[in-house]
Amino acid sequence: MNEHRGAGRPTIYLDVDGVVTTVGFQRRAGRDRLDPVQVARVAALVREFDARVVVSSTWRIADCRPTLVEAGLPETCFHADWHTAILPTSRDAATGAMLPAERARRGDEITEHATRNGITDYLVLDDVEVGPRHAGRHVRPDAERGLSEEDGHLARDLLARDLLARNLPVQTQVA
Repeated sequence: MNEHRGAGRPTIYLDVDGVVTTVGFQRRAGRDRLDPVQVARVAALVREFDARVVVSSTWRIADCRPTLVEAGLPETCFHADWHTAILPTSRDAATGAMLPAERARRGDEITEHATRNGITDYLVLDDVEVGPRHAGRHVRPDAERGLSEEDGHLARDLLARDLLARNLPVQTQVA
């Protein structure tokens, strides 16, 4: 692990579909299978920055943590409040069903969670738009391919920026 454990730990708001499972991978491996390459990329970010993970995906409806850990995320990476709330704006008013990610106002769910938990240093990994409130904190991978190498560099830059702004050391090597 790195030197900024504790209060300075950043949070990664993690979407699953389009980030750690991709359209392309699901075509090859089957629906709802997690792409080990994509999980490894997220796990590397988590380890490098000693980040906590909050699931902001529709996968949060069931406890997806065991699946994410089995796929390669560190077992202890999850924030105590491990998923965003399902707000009324996340559901279809007529049926009560979850709205598709593109319409669910996921950015509002992230804002509510961050505010409720006092989180100021965070990154959003999501293949859909999460709104202007999260500008400069959002890495939006291509849903077909997932996190690219460039996305990984951007994610590291954004996480490091928050730590440097608070004069916390940044680890440059994956542990």
